[in-house]
Amino acid sequence: MKQHSYDVRWLQRALQQLGHYKGRVDGISGPMTRKAIVAFKLSQGLWPRDYVGPITLGRLRDAVEVSEPRKFGPDTAPEPPWLVELGKVMGLHEVRDNRVLSDWLRSDGSTLGDPAKLPWCGDAAITALELTLPEEPLPKNLEANPYWARNFASYGMRCGKVYGAVASFRRGKGGHVGFAIGYDPQRNRFLIRGGNQSDMVRDSWLAANRLIDLRWPKNWPAAHQRPLPILDASGAILSTNEA
Repeated sequence: MKQHSYDVRWLQRALQQLGHYKGRVDGISGPMTRKAIVAFKLSQGLWPRDYVGPITLGRLRDAVEVSEPRKFGPDTAPEPPWLVELGKVMGLHEVRDNRVLSDWLRSDGSTLGDPAKLPWCGDAAITALELTLPEEPLPKNLEANPYWARNFASYGMRCGKVYGAVASFRRGKGGHVGFAIGYDPQRNRFLIRGGNQSDMVRDSWLAANRLIDLRWPKNWPAAHQRPLPILDASGAILSTNEA
């Protein structure tokens, strides 16, 4: 998948911090950026091609953390970029905003189809993840079908109740997927931000007994995890069917 300018800028800043890139941070993968990639890979004993794959990306993230270690508390961890991306279409409805929503769902290079006619929670989740973490390796089942919500139970790596976790749920014989943004321990409910929730991108409460798993991208540092905010779901409507 084509690398996006957001990731190129991050790449340039990281290579600059490590002393390999001397150019401007402009989001354009030009000759200086490619030369810096090769220089970094040589420093790591990797094959000196100007391609940034999962191994190179992981090494680069580790090197940046070592050269400039950052400690995050509950209120200082960066916002997960996939949540930022999904926030761009927050509130869009599958019928009322069909054209804009459909354009966004296909912006990662593929789409399930018309969100007004098909269950699109998986389409929304994979679009937000692929646009912001294009180098994240997908397990075979998710690569084969990124629109089947239950396949997200094998995405990335398992994590605890952390903000932004990819949360997959049972829904009858099907499933639902979104991103965890809150938790009510008294009522055992998760607040989930996702698509196809009341036919739109919105926040909804889901019962924890439907949860299949919580996952975290392998290519986004675990050091950026922060606990889910403890919220009160009293009086809130509990979502029971996101179709």
